[in-house]
Amino acid sequence: MAGAAVEAVAGRLNHLLRSRLGPATTRFLGDVLVYQRHRAKIHARVREAIDAVDPALGRGPDRPVRVVAHSLGGVVAVNMATASAPLWTSSLLTFGSQAAFFHVCDPRGGQLAPYAGGQGVTLPPSLSRWTNLWEPLNMLAFAASTVFRLHDGSTPVDVSLPHSASDGLWTHSAY
Repeated sequence: MAGAAVEAVAGRLNHLLRSRLGPATTRFLGDVLVYQRHRAKIHARVREAIDAVDPALGRGPDRPVRVVAHSLGGVVAVNMATASAPLWTSSLLTFGSQAAFFHVCDPRGGQLAPYAGGQGVTLPPSLSRWTNLWEPLNMLAFAASTVFRLHDGSTPVDVSLPHSASDGLWTHSAY
């Protein structure tokens, strides 16, 4: 009897986890894999969109852009701002971003050294200011100040935005 009860509860929990977490996890991981494979094309498309507004925007320190980015968009923004031919960014606002996590796991090159612990990786002057909003219950959000330092020696500003516990694992979409 006890075995049947445990099996029934475990079966419902398994179904709940797979039906709720499975599709979202697959979409996120799929986006990450697409970005990894087509990074240059995605960066070119972002550059085209900026050029459509003004071809001089982001090309140098005299015409930087301001960027607001969620989740993987924050990774794209940091990668573009720190690339060998960077997107000059005067201020970056990220929320729910994995830029720090991905840099620790797989340094992206460009102007950034790999993370070695301690002082953090110094960002180039092409990324002047960074405010990173993150939610402690969000498994897809990471603090940037533990991994990065701005060119002037300061850290990116991490702002913790706690939600009520009722949002649980879905906080990533609740910013």
